[in-house]
Amino acid sequence: MEREIRILHTGDTHIGYRQYHSEVRRQDFIDAFSSVIDDAIDMKVDAVVHAGDLFDSRNPTLEDILDTIKVLSKLKQQKIPFLSIVGNHESKQHTQWLDLFESMDIASRLGTKPFLIDGVAIYGIDNVPRSKIPLYDYSDFTAENCGEWNILVMHQLMAPFPFGEWDCEDVISSLPFDLHAILLGDYHKHEKTKVGSTWATYCGSTERNSASESDPRTYNIITINDDGLDISRRNIVTRDFLFIPVELREKDAAYELIINTIKGYDVAGKVVFLDISGNSDVSISYNEIEDLLAKQEALVTRIRDMRHGEGVSEDMDVEVSFSDPDEAVKREIKNMTLTSGGILIDEVVRDSSVPKTKVDLETESKMGVLLSTIDFSVPVLNIGLRDSSQVVGEYGKAEIDVEDSHGETIAEPAENYAPDNISKYIPEVQDTNMITASTIESVSDDETSKDSDDETPEDPEKKSVDKENVHAKPRQYNLGDYL
Repeated sequence: MEREIRILHTGDTHIGYRQYHSEVRRQDFIDAFSSVIDDAIDMKVDAVVHAGDLFDSRNPTLEDILDTIKVLSKLKQQKIPFLSIVGNHESKQHTQWLDLFESMDIASRLGTKPFLIDGVAIYGIDNVPRSKIPLYDYSDFTAENCGEWNILVMHQLMAPFPFGEWDCEDVISSLPFDLHAILLGDYHKHEKTKVGSTWATYCGSTERNSASESDPRTYNIITINDDGLDISRRNIVTRDFLFIPVELREKDAAYELIINTIKGYDVAGKVVFLDISGNSDVSISYNEIEDLLAKQEALVTRIRDMRHGEGVSEDMDVEVSFSDPDEAVKREIKNMTLTSGGILIDEVVRDSSVPKTKVDLETESKMGVLLSTIDFSVPVLNIGLRDSSQVVGEYGKAEIDVEDSHGETIAEPAENYAPDNISKYIPEVQDTNMITASTIESVSDDETSKDSDDETPEDPEKKSVDKENVHAKPRQYNLGDYL
């Protein structure tokens, strides 16, 4: 090689993670990433490679985005390229945040076409969902423009490492060129091994994402020269996680033991875990312990009572079983008393067989079928009932708000304000559609006018028609009332 190439390999920065609901911890994550970039500048590396999960969320806040741009701009000023792939935490359906940074010329998105640094070619594969790993298509990779040294960046759980879902050997054998190193993200612990003649390594996360990540946070330095490819690691200075064990025995001495134990530690500015074990018959107040640690200026306090299993599982994998999530959702949807149209739209949106691009067309089609079954000649009589679950069939139980002689609003049975025979003029409906006081008044007026002595005799046939349609005035119907 003409010269030695040094690449800083980092990943899983999870910018924006507001751990333990602490704004200070959110800032810790961006600070850790910034410190890695400062190291890269001090070492004058040839590139910074990020192995995914730059952000903790696919919808980072504006503050997180601006902070990240500020950090990446430091690299641009020193003409050090920032090369990255998309991790599972930040992955969006279409355009990625990484594309925005690439358009700003402060980052480059790695892919099937190599980024070349002298004789080193760097490729990338964005995070692939587990179900799609067996279907991954390597055909876009070609031997054209490959380097003397070839590196692939991935964000996956890879075998032979723990929890491997994708085999490194399969990737190496599927590529049309020799692969010398796989730089990995997603697993938050530093790991390094050789698969055949190819190095595979995880750099670890830049901050602790859980209490179980007790090892120091790290990043890798990849050095390539005439002697070959070497991988070393460096530690990152991060906020301390402090674990304080307390074993309770005697009830009367419990608080004294806890207080004296805490005073034996420097908790200021640290994330403190108080692990309580021992006699389960000793009852203590967690609030008093938290107040004590707060006075000692602990940043975050987490009490894990091992005696009752409280707090122990916060960083452990919990096995959860659902008999059928879709059925549970359907039951809850029914309890929401949605209209027929609302239920139809919900079913289309949640139907996994309907492509997202076809949701609007499928909805329009099914709504058209639903509308064709509705008889718009039958008015839907809405009422402002106190209980929206009451239907027309329960009209006698319905209440309406009226003003008494003192101007106060009181609830009165709706039947007190309607003629005895109103029920024969109210069409039968199946949905939770109600009658309004104005409708009752309209029906009452029509009935009164029919019974007037001054009314001109009408043709029996016409009178029969009028009886079926007692509303003489034109009505305006709301489509939503029917759906």
